[in-house]
Amino acid sequence: MSASGAALGVIVPCRNEELVVARKLANLARCRWPQSPREHVIAIVDDGSDDSTRSAAAETAQRLAARWRECNVRVVVLENDVRPGKTGAIEQGLRTLAQSVDFVVLTDADVIVGEEALVELVRPLELDVRAAMSCGAQRIVASLAADGTLRSADGRALRSHSSLYDRLTALVRRAESAFGAVFSVHGQLMAWRAATNLRPTRGMAADDLDLMLQARCLGARVVHAPRAPFFEVRPASADARRLQAGRRARAYLQFLEHPRRAEFAAAGPLAWRLQAALYLGLRELSAAVLLLCFVAYLATWLGTWRAELAWTVRIVALAVSLPLALAVRGTLGRARAAGEGGRPLKDRWETVRK
Repeated sequence: MSASGAALGVIVPCRNEELVVARKLANLARCRWPQSPREHVIAIVDDGSDDSTRSAAAETAQRLAARWRECNVRVVVLENDVRPGKTGAIEQGLRTLAQSVDFVVLTDADVIVGEEALVELVRPLELDVRAAMSCGAQRIVASLAADGTLRSADGRALRSHSSLYDRLTALVRRAESAFGAVFSVHGQLMAWRAATNLRPTRGMAADDLDLMLQARCLGARVVHAPRAPFFEVRPASADARRLQAGRRARAYLQFLEHPRRAEFAAAGPLAWRLQAALYLGLRELSAAVLLLCFVAYLATWLGTWRAELAWTVRIVALAVSLPLALAVRGTLGRARAAGEGGRPLKDRWETVRK
């Protein structure tokens, strides 16, 4: 299928997004859309917002009507009638799109995308019939302009706020993409073939990982689209950042108990299965490494070792075990802190906008 024939269905789940939904639509209106004889669809799905998300979306869509006609895009503003939560909102969008589009694009309301991002996001899927899903390239920035342009809030060029961790994980995604097995896909901007009929699993907070798992269980490749950037701002307050990190940690721990875990672990070629075993077994692997380091450290004091070798083993054991122990403790601590009083993790979100 050529880019000139592809029809896109873009789903934007929203909950209390009145401060950013207009920016999102303005940003999508600035994007280049594939030339298609069929119309593209943008589905703004409101998940029970108690602010003016729906009216703000409808008013902005009407104001940009001329641009939508030029791009052959239809915008619909929907209420989530499936079930409360993001997975229900995604399902509502999918029901609206039905089989009228070739590719489904899922994107968050609070991010903006590059002007060529929509075309570049689906290009890997058009070029490789074995690929069923692609995800965009994350860019963390200091601020975003309110009009949906690729500028900072002060009108100047975007300023990167990416951390070393962000850059390292981006390299991992590029490496995984080479063999069609991107694991940590970006739910802020991702696309999949509508024909795969992927549906989010009810109650699964990590909806992006869940959809990735389903694609992999079909034996399909999941790839990275480095020329399809999306830009987002991290929460400003330390408390909000901790809450976000905690929810992500809990969502990942929940994903490790996915009902299709065994199927995912056995899907695809050997490289995929080894990668799945690594990600799904991180808890067990961490425990094994910590135990091995403890045993090695203890053995240097109980056995007969040359002094220089003993101290080398001790230093290596400490160098490996201490950061790993702190990482595990931090992940579990963040997960407990976001535990909502011990209640089960839900696929519903509460967005704080300022």
